[in-house]
Amino acid sequence: MNLSGIASYSTAFPFLDLFKSSTPWVSGHGDVWDDKRRIDVDEHGWVKSLAPGQIVYTSFIDSGVRAPAGQYIVEYEGEGEIVYQEGARLIEHGPGSDVIEVDPMQGNCLLAIVSVNPRNSLRNIRIRLPVRVPMSQTFNPVFLDRIKKFKTLRFMCSMLGDNPKQIGQRKWSERPRLSDARWGDKGMPIEVMVELSNRIGADPWFSIPHEAEDDYIRQFAAYVRDNLDSNLKACVEHSNEVWNNMFSVHAYATRRGLELGLSTDPWEARLRYHARRSREIFDIFEEIMGRERIVRVLAAQEDGPAEAEALLAYEDTARHVDVLAIGSYFGFELGLPENQARVSRMTVDELFRELETVSLPSTMGYVRENAAIAARYGIPLVAYEGGQHLSAVMFGVDDPAIDDLFDRANRDPRMGRLYTKLFEEWSAASRGGLFLHLNECNPLGPYGRWGLLEYIDQPREEAPKYDAVMKWMEAGQ
Repeated sequence: MNLSGIASYSTAFPFLDLFKSSTPWVSGHGDVWDDKRRIDVDEHGWVKSLAPGQIVYTSFIDSGVRAPAGQYIVEYEGEGEIVYQEGARLIEHGPGSDVIEVDPMQGNCLLAIVSVNPRNSLRNIRIRLPVRVPMSQTFNPVFLDRIKKFKTLRFMCSMLGDNPKQIGQRKWSERPRLSDARWGDKGMPIEVMVELSNRIGADPWFSIPHEAEDDYIRQFAAYVRDNLDSNLKACVEHSNEVWNNMFSVHAYATRRGLELGLSTDPWEARLRYHARRSREIFDIFEEIMGRERIVRVLAAQEDGPAEAEALLAYEDTARHVDVLAIGSYFGFELGLPENQARVSRMTVDELFRELETVSLPSTMGYVRENAAIAARYGIPLVAYEGGQHLSAVMFGVDDPAIDDLFDRANRDPRMGRLYTKLFEEWSAASRGGLFLHLNECNPLGPYGRWGLLEYIDQPREEAPKYDAVMKWMEAGQ
């Protein structure tokens, strides 16, 4: 499973402390929401002082998000005044602790600092979910229950961010830390990723930032070696979708390949840099952790088998790779501009007919081509991401009729049956290769319907994709 990104708009609620997924501070005054003034924060991101008239805000649950019901506890250290606005309302105030109610249907759930004592500033603010477990625990027990059966967790969105401009950590000193006020802007700390993997007994899949220096990678690998359960393996990948020009790694890898003289052709230079840098990352992990504790992942584009061939053949890269990874999505072409007029007139029945008779067979054709290439090099094929890909806005199509159609299809029991068919055909083509879905939980929306669940405590019987995945695993597939 690919885990969703750390964000205030997420419905996964992985952490007991919601402040960890809150938005960066925004400065305002009076009726002005964002006055662009500098915010005085310490090295952990806590507000040290305010300018005259300044108020700083953060949203810890965005407007419209389906949030767990109940009263939330806010705890903090230091002196100052905190107020709650829009979707958040104060119920009870005490020393260093508030009780609040949240209703994201009323707007963003805002926490605002309106005054602070610079000599004893507000810090270590925690916003506790309404669940009965010790605050010393990191994870929401409902979240743990929904992901506990997955055997591999890909932390790509947690490490690189849920944004085309990927988080670019170069030095180990720049890494996200447990003591940071929030984790969404810098990524999930390595301590948390390893703790979660150990907690549910799942192999972690790490997407190493594309600008990470060798020392960063060494320190990262050493922490994993010393703290990951010895029964688990670390899957290691160079960044994410180097082939995809919407991500910042694409331009970076192209530039580095050209600078290093790997080719004068940008496409080839990018591929060759991706192959070489992947091997360099693998070598460091192997040196630090040993061969038996890592899985070396080389990722290529799903619908470009020539790319997989070029990557594996370059400088004998195949000998340094344990698995070839591709995406396995179906239905993405239905969101393209050239199909807008036709798709906007479709019924749900017509959409499912096309998904089953055209989209899925097309996807499986690419899978079989990549599986043949992997087999020639003697390595397994896995899916780093996959599932339905019904999204139009991401391709520039803003059409309410299509959005409604795609939403209804994702809630239809036939989507669950189509997922089972996807898994059956993937398993046959890849000879039982690992499949990672994107992702565990996200609301439906124009930018994608990626989640198996729309919200973390959604009943299984109302989530056809989640139900299909659970049934597949429960059957021992």
